[in-house]
Amino acid sequence: MTISHIIGSNSEFLYQQWSLHSYFIFVIMRIWLKLKYDFILNYLLIFTKSIIIVDDDPDLINVYSEALKMSGYDVSSFTDPCLAYQHIKENPNQYSLVITDDKMHDMNGLFLGTKLLEINPKLNVIIMSEFGDLKCNYKFNLLKKRVSIFKLISAVNESISNSISHGDKI
Repeated sequence: MTISHIIGSNSEFLYQQWSLHSYFIFVIMRIWLKLKYDFILNYLLIFTKSIIIVDDDPDLINVYSEALKMSGYDVSSFTDPCLAYQHIKENPNQYSLVITDDKMHDMNGLFLGTKLLEINPKLNVIIMSEFGDLKCNYKFNLLKKRVSIFKLISAVNESISNSISHGDKI
C-alpha cells in the first residue's frame, strides 16, 4: 500500500464525515426554520382571527359568537358600545375585525366604527343595519340585520382574507 493510497482513502473518509455532518446541520436548520415559520404563521392567524361583536341584543350576540367560534375565530362580545370602545382602546392591535349594530342605546355603530378607525386604521368594520341604504364610511362593510349565519361567516372570511392579501394585518 502506498502513502498516496492511504491519504486518498483518509481524505475520502473525512469528506464522507464532513458531508454527513453538513447534511445533519442542513436537516436541523430546515426543521428549525419550519418550526419558526409555523410559529409565526400560527401567531398571525390567531391575530387575524380575533373579532369583536357589539350589539345591544344579547341573543343575537350569542348566536353570532357561537357560529364564528365554530368557524375557528376568536370572538369577544359586548352589549355596551362604550365598554367595547374602551376595551379596544386599551388593546388597539388585538382585533382585526369589529362587527357592530348600527342602532344602539349609548352610541351608534357608525360613530363607534369611526372612533375605532382613529385608534387602529387597519381595523376592519362590518356594520349590521336594518336599513339597506345606510350612508357610511367607504371602509365599512354593510350587512342587513338578521343576516343568515352563512352570509355572516362569508362576510367575515372575505373581510379577513382581504386584509391579509393586502397586507393590512401582517
